Amino acid sequence: MKALFNRIAKTRGQRILLLLMVLALLTTAIYSGFLQQRIVNPLLAPLDNKAHIALKQSLVLSSASFATARLIDRGIAFVSEAEVGVGVASIKPGQLLKPLQDMAVRYSDLMVVAMTSVGMQLFLLEFGKVAALPLFASGIVVMLLALLLGPRAWQQSSLFLLRTFVALLVVIRIGIPLAAFGVASLSDWVLEPQRIEAQAALSGATATLNTEPALPTEDGGTLSWLKSSANSANEVFNAVKHFTDGMVENLVQLIVVYTLQTLVFPLLSLWLLWHLGRWFVQRPYLQPTKPETPAPAH
Repeated sequence: MKALFNRIAKTRGQRILLLLMVLALLTTAIYSGFLQQRIVNPLLAPLDNKAHIALKQSLVLSSASFATARLIDRGIAFVSEAEVGVGVASIKPGQLLKPLQDMAVRYSDLMVVAMTSVGMQLFLLEFGKVAALPLFASGIVVMLLALLLGPRAWQQSSLFLLRTFVALLVVIRIGIPLAAFGVASLSDWVLEPQRIEAQAALSGATATLNTEPALPTEDGGTLSWLKSSANSANEVFNAVKHFTDGMVENLVQLIVVYTLQTLVFPLLSLWLLWHLGRWFVQRPYLQPTKPETPAPAH
């Protein structure tokens, strides 16, 4: 490429003029939308679509899990005030579910963070499709002009900024959708079976908690799962403990799954992209070597 360029433009002035013409064509293609709408976006459309579908699915699952956590909180608040008659006494075994209620609240807070994380990734994905190329390519063109026409004192900083704009363009336009699709594929492969199992068990337990009693004076409804086999206070508390242990196990599994899927894996991918871009920007510049002059003969 360099040899062909040197053949076309033999003098330095001709080379600069040719480069300026190329930059003018590139600028026209950028601001007319031809480069983005006709070349870049169609080429990256399959990757963008896969990343968008994966992020939307993750957002829907996070929202559903948040709703489940709020239902658990509501159900436990209702059950904790209900009394169960054991012989001539009445007890409130639902008070044992208070720690589970606290965990459900923490889980709902985590789901808010997860939805925020997915929303930020969706924003970066859409930003890359719409604005990354015009914004960062403009910076690339300006820095190339500074390298061509600016004084020699500008070359170091212009080259640094040129690399920065190139790294930002590649990371946001290609790296973000690639990382989102990779995280979704890894999560589906490793975490999806555990998530489906824990979510199904948690949804069933939530439905049990939020079943309203048909008549307030009859056994059944919300506490039917508790009173059906309870002939003594010990059996009541054992039933509560068994129910709580199952709910805690499912909540812990879902917390681990969503922490990895929406926080750890995306942050790890962004960390890798950041360090790759930083390496590209900060790697040593190649200095042109000067030909050695022969020593004068004595």
